[in-house]
Amino acid sequence: MVTIIIVVYKSDKKKLLNILKKVPDKFHVIIVDNSFDYDFTKIKLSKKTQIIRSKNIGNGGGINLAVKKCKTKFAIYMDIDIKLDSNFLIKFFNISKKIRNFGILIPNHGNLQKKNSILESYEGEAAVMFYNIQNLKKLNFFDEKFFLYFEETDLLHRCKINKVKCYLIQNLKIKHNRASSIKNENYDLKCLRIWHYMWSMFYFYKKNFNYIYAVKKTYIFLIKDFIILLTTILTFNFKNAKIRFYRLYGLISSMICLKSFLRP
Repeated sequence: MVTIIIVVYKSDKKKLLNILKKVPDKFHVIIVDNSFDYDFTKIKLSKKTQIIRSKNIGNGGGINLAVKKCKTKFAIYMDIDIKLDSNFLIKFFNISKKIRNFGILIPNHGNLQKKNSILESYEGEAAVMFYNIQNLKKLNFFDEKFFLYFEETDLLHRCKINKVKCYLIQNLKIKHNRASSIKNENYDLKCLRIWHYMWSMFYFYKKNFNYIYAVKKTYIFLIKDFIILLTTILTFNFKNAKIRFYRLYGLISSMICLKSFLRP
């Protein structure tokens, strides 16, 4: 039928439990543990749940691992920092049966409203994705050079240029609490996220367009962040200076073609 894919890394157990409670018993579940030692002892798991232990290979890499283990035609990936109705997954599956030959179906992450309930050629936010695995195999799913951020943007863009259909289901809504999945996230981890956001943004533009295009899209951040960094240092605002430093560090690292090397 369908496999639910969840990737965890030192994630808040309450959020994981809330997601698992919404999964019907007839669905298979694959949980990829990117921290390799996540404690599942106090989490009730169904008999159809498989746990894959992995080093921290990023969110896209974790999903790729799970997809390779899927024995079903379809899979639904879900961030654990989302909120959804108890019958959401059943609704999603029933909607999928009415749409032919799709690659990815995505629920409405906000209040986007159009005349049609189903919007074709979607390239926006995707914290929940319903995959037709066979139709996405030729794209090799996620580019694992993205460690954090833009991995789904890249996949959806590649779907578009390869004529793999992606649809937004506007009347099926979720709430996404962005970047809140890790319990007690510290300031250093916040800086790491900022580094990866800037690195991935430049890499996405460079990969899918060209280097000059990527520079044109991001040079304004380079200028602004450098000015603000100097200002925060001169005013002894070192906390904000550190954030601006990591923004510049991530962007420049990508500009000079360094790999996404920073890890927690």
